[in-house]
Amino acid sequence: MTDWKEEILKKWNRQSPRKVEISDKLRDRLVCELKGEVFYKEPMSRHTSVRTGGIADIYFKPSNIEDIKTIYRIVKEENIPLFIHGLGSNTLVRDGGIRGIVVTLSQLKKIEKVAEGEDYADILVESGVGINRFVNLSCELGLTGSEELIGIPGSIGGAIAMNAGARGVEIKDLIREVTLLTEEGELKNISREKLDFTYRHLKISKGSVILCGLFRLKKGDPKAIASRLEDFQKKRVETQPINYPNMGSVFKNPQTDSKKTTKVYAAQLIEEAGLKNIRVGGARVSPKHANFIINEKDATAKDVLVLIGLMKDKVKEKTGILLELEVKVIGED
Repeated sequence: MTDWKEEILKKWNRQSPRKVEISDKLRDRLVCELKGEVFYKEPMSRHTSVRTGGIADIYFKPSNIEDIKTIYRIVKEENIPLFIHGLGSNTLVRDGGIRGIVVTLSQLKKIEKVAEGEDYADILVESGVGINRFVNLSCELGLTGSEELIGIPGSIGGAIAMNAGARGVEIKDLIREVTLLTEEGELKNISREKLDFTYRHLKISKGSVILCGLFRLKKGDPKAIASRLEDFQKKRVETQPINYPNMGSVFKNPQTDSKKTTKVYAAQLIEEAGLKNIRVGGARVSPKHANFIINEKDATAKDVLVLIGLMKDKVKEKTGILLELEVKVIGED
């Protein structure tokens, strides 16, 4: 008789394995043409917030934007898959790892005030900057508008790509411009008016990577801003399992009417399906927040995927609603 966990994986985890040859020629090119650090057979568990994931064939830390342009050119010429990686907060890497090259943007850490008016300031933030660093610095500068985002894990690049949000505020509400590197190696600045944001998504051209964002925040009373920030941080500690490795919110909150305006909360649906605190292997649905899966003890990606499938199945069975992943699942089985 087939194990129920395997049945869930068959249903929700369909990924055809790929083979990628890392030739001596490619290794030589990487050494000669890149300035950043190149790692082979790198465990992705070191680079995801849930601390799971198999081996990446190649893990590359570019030293600058020119390095990113160069690696784009190399993978195109060598026909090698490329994955862009931030801080790994909303990412689950399967246990079979990633074939090809993983490029991390965590080295892009510049953040600075570039302009200001009487009641506002513009902050340029590179993709590798953590969201919490951006929020904290903004508040230190007496700028308001980003406080609601405190506690969202991950980087600004990922936050822009998924239109991250919390407590009624989304990235689209603050952004003024995004700088992309296209698949052809061109830099492109796109103004807010031309950016296509939807719930938890930004539509950009295929193969493009977000390098930085320009944010406009209002000037405010520093004491009031600090107080708001403290309140949000306190609420996060009370409601989220920050003491365990996790991926952040696993599912998007469903929009249940035809105009996609009426929301229900994924956490509520999961809890009502009786899945809060359910454990598979080393992974558990958080007893504090049902839309979080925590790595309680040496969890594998397979453990997490079984829980994801179980959550989807039970919620659909009970409510008819098919939960949509907010987490990005990549790699091989």
